[in-house]
Amino acid sequence: MLRSTLPLAVCFIALPCAALFGQYKPDAPASLFPDGYELNAEFSDEFENGFDSSRWNDFYPTWNGRAGMFHFARKNVSVRDGMLVLTARAENPGDVSPELRAEGKEKFSTAAFRSKKRVLYGYFEVKFKAMNACVCNAFWLNDPLDPPKKYTPGGFIEEIDIFEVFGKSTFRPNDSKTPPNDRIYFTTTHRAKTPYVESKVWLGREVKGKKTAVSESFSERYHTAGLLWTPEKLVWVLDGRIVDERPNDFCHRPLYVNIDCEVMKTWSGEPNAEDLPAEFAVEYLRVWKLGGGSR
Repeated sequence: MLRSTLPLAVCFIALPCAALFGQYKPDAPASLFPDGYELNAEFSDEFENGFDSSRWNDFYPTWNGRAGMFHFARKNVSVRDGMLVLTARAENPGDVSPELRAEGKEKFSTAAFRSKKRVLYGYFEVKFKAMNACVCNAFWLNDPLDPPKKYTPGGFIEEIDIFEVFGKSTFRPNDSKTPPNDRIYFTTTHRAKTPYVESKVWLGREVKGKKTAVSESFSERYHTAGLLWTPEKLVWVLDGRIVDERPNDFCHRPLYVNIDCEVMKTWSGEPNAEDLPAEFAVEYLRVWKLGGGSR
């Protein structure tokens, strides 16, 4: 996966206090936490009073969008009614900068929300409702490395897609057994060699993923989605139920937390103009430390 204008959401409060969030429990089987857990307040947000700009970016610092598809715009990240709202829009190409037009990013703008720090291990959960448009809505972790390592051969970049979902699909499968993309919960890991450049250079990429079919579009109602990330395993949870699990083969260093939306023309087609603007709503982002913070 991967992903600028005046920020709409600003910081009104300081870091959330762990005591305030102590009432919250993961929407996941208790058996996943035999050693207990505690809220990691630095990476959690209830979005009641904007978001804390000392901890979050409303853009992706080293990436402004996919060539030929879209650009990220800070105007598309807001907090409203206690929700983080990420918006996708159809743009007037004449209003977009020449630099973005030169890369074919002028037709659509989308949104990226990203932690300023990396986090290692834990349980990661959001409550969300996908936008009713053919735009990918995602919650994911990644580490593109810092320069010069990012651009130097011999290293690896890593990514865990907690989910990628669509609220609407313009593609329909030819057979009745394959659900359209808005009825699939995509859970994926990526690893690629350096040098690496977001959405442009993926060398020797290793991809492991699963597609879980669901009964309705993700724009129909709110869902809870989570990932347990430990040194030993990765476990994906949707609405309290485990939907994917695999050994943790390589994700053993801190990763950034991302929530974003993207136009994926080569994957699921372009959104219809009449469906835009459309909104991806996130009620909360909660991250728990495992074993009382011992891991």
